[in-house]
Amino acid sequence: MNSPVFKFPKSAELDMTLVIVSFNTRDILLRCLGSIKKHTQEISYEVILIDNASEDGTVEAVVELFPEVNVISNKDNRGFSTANNQGFVESQGRRVALLNPDTLLTENSFKKIIDFMEDHPEFSILGTGIVDENSQPCPIRLWEDTPQDAALKIMGLYNPASELKKMGPMIAKEAKVISGCCFVVSRDLIESIGLMDENYFLYNEEDDLCRRARKGGKKICFYPETSVQHLHGQSTHQDRHRKKVMMEAYRSNLYFYSKHYSCGWNFILRSLYKVTFFVGLLRSTFRHLTGSATADDSVSLKLKLLLMSSGKGR
Repeated sequence: MNSPVFKFPKSAELDMTLVIVSFNTRDILLRCLGSIKKHTQEISYEVILIDNASEDGTVEAVVELFPEVNVISNKDNRGFSTANNQGFVESQGRRVALLNPDTLLTENSFKKIIDFMEDHPEFSILGTGIVDENSQPCPIRLWEDTPQDAALKIMGLYNPASELKKMGPMIAKEAKVISGCCFVVSRDLIESIGLMDENYFLYNEEDDLCRRARKGGKKICFYPETSVQHLHGQSTHQDRHRKKVMMEAYRSNLYFYSKHYSCGWNFILRSLYKVTFFVGLLRSTFRHLTGSATADDSVSLKLKLLLMSSGKGR
C-alpha cells in the first residue's frame, strides 16, 4: 500500500469538522455560527475558524459569543487555501466541510450530508445546493470550464444566465467539479491527493482540488437534497480591499491556466487579459481627464494588472 500524501496529525474522533475562513466579516459570520448551532443536530462535530487578520473585532466577538469554536487567529492575511489547510491540519472530523462565512443553514444539512455520504462511499467530494436570500436556487458550475469559457469571461462576453438550466434536474448526481460555499471532502481524499494548493490566494481552489481528485480516480457529487443560503459576495466585496481582491483573482487565474490548460491556450488567455487591461487603462485615463471617473477607474490598478506577467507562485 502506498504511503499517504498527507497524514492528519489528529485522529478522526468526530463525524464532521466545519472549517470557516474569515476576513472582516464579523456580523455575517456571527449569523452563520448561530445557524450552525441552531440547526446542526444528531452528529458529533467541531467548528474551526481561521481568521485572516480581521480588523473588525471578529476574533473577540467569536470568542465571547461562541466559546466552543476553535479560533486560529493569523497575524496577516494568508489567503483562502492556506487558511483552509490550517483547518485541515487541526481537524478531527471524518469529513471536513469548507463553509463560507456569508452562509446560513436553514435545516440540519450536515446530518443529511453525512447520511448520504455514508450510504454512497464512492463520493469523496460533495457540494450542496445553494439558494439566495429569497430561497431561490442559484447556479453552480458542475462542469469544468473550457479555455473558450475562460476567454469569454476575460472579454466580458460570458453569459451565466443559462447555467441554472445547464445544471439539469435538481437531484443528487455525479459532477466534474463543485465550486461553492459549502464544500465537503472526505478525510481519505486529502490523505491520498494532499492539501489545497497554496499558490491560490483567492478563487479557483475548489476547482483545482476537484480536478486533482478526479485524476486520482475519485468521484464528486452534487447534492441538492439540502441547500445553504448564500449572501453572495459579502465576504469578498469589501471596498477597502477591492484592489487586492482583483489582483489576487487575476494572479490565481494565471496560475490556474498554467497548471490545467495547454501552452497555446495559456498564451491566448494571457494575451486577451493584456488587451482587456490596456483598453481598460485607456478608458479609465480618459474618464479621469474628463472628470467622469468612478470607483472602478483606478489607473494605478489597471497599470499594475497590465504589467503583471506571471501567476506562478507567491
